[in-house]
Amino acid sequence: MRFLHSSDWQLGMARAFMPAESRARYADDQIEAIRKLARIASDNACEFVVVAGDVFDSLQPDSRVIARAVDALTRFTVPVYLLPGNHDPDSPAALWSVGDTLDRLAPLVSVLRDSSPVSVPGTDAEVVGAPWPSRRPDADLVSAALRSLDPVGHGQFRIAIGHGAVDTLSPDPLNPSLISVAALESAIEEGRASYVALGDRHSTAEVAERVWYSGAPVSTDYGEDPPNQALVVELQPEAISVTPVEVGAWHFLRKEFDLAGDSSVGLVASYLSGLPEKDRTVVRLALRGSINLSTNERLEQVKDEASHLLAALTVSEGRSDLLVLPDDIDLAQLDLSGFASAAVAELGDLAAGLDAAAATARDALMLLHRLAGRRP
Repeated sequence: MRFLHSSDWQLGMARAFMPAESRARYADDQIEAIRKLARIASDNACEFVVVAGDVFDSLQPDSRVIARAVDALTRFTVPVYLLPGNHDPDSPAALWSVGDTLDRLAPLVSVLRDSSPVSVPGTDAEVVGAPWPSRRPDADLVSAALRSLDPVGHGQFRIAIGHGAVDTLSPDPLNPSLISVAALESAIEEGRASYVALGDRHSTAEVAERVWYSGAPVSTDYGEDPPNQALVVELQPEAISVTPVEVGAWHFLRKEFDLAGDSSVGLVASYLSGLPEKDRTVVRLALRGSINLSTNERLEQVKDEASHLLAALTVSEGRSDLLVLPDDIDLAQLDLSGFASAAVAELGDLAAGLDAAAATARDALMLLHRLAGRRP
């Protein structure tokens, strides 16, 4: 028996740090990922699809997001089971309870709103969901859903679908909803589950042989490794095969540079220009070191050029410690005389400090350096 395991579509996720054009492209790619998942399911002869939570990124997504998702879900030719997660729990205020979203879903698409076993038509499988009833459940929902079930018969399979952190990867004694891996392994050992499909972690991860996080099909943030994946799962009574497949093409990258002179800015330029799929790549730089005004001007040019090509480029304030200090060459290049020359000399002395006045002086010198460079 073969099925497709996905999760964390996060449809409608806000990307405020991106330019408007990149935000629109990201939203389009999230919807296109649904269509691609349908093609993957068909190409791999999957008998059904499970989406382990956070189909949407909020309780009440924008109506356009819902409409586009409902339309994309019509591409599946096998049953699809959606699980409410922590971002879109099955609470009274959520889209699963308010409005007509459920009525608009294609006949093959079901939302698992309780933990009753559901037989998958035409297969020897059933699915059991552990939907989130609120943003802060007070129990391990997955273990509770499996606890009272009888073992499956020979040649039959039961897929448990859950959402949330597991205790072996994210230990937190104060989190009552933490999923017990030992309880899941006991359920598998006793035949109460054949596989546990998990969501919440946006990176693909094996928790145990038959317990996996699929990861998000379209990367959502830094630190997701590996990103952009779903899982094709093949089950036999005594064996399992889990194959990651690539879905999305977005990448969120962090990169640190220690700068000291124009050659180090060249390393920044080479890194940024060498990135593939720039229009789907978000970069956050951490810059350290000390450079003069001329080198900083070159750095700003590199950043400006890259920002036009990348989906987004930012500099981390918390991880950067870059000091821009004017040197004698910078001041000489200004070619000023009289009162202006005296003012520049005074600013140069102030800029050597570490207080707020020094920062203001450096800003003034950088502006003056740029303006002086534009003189005819």
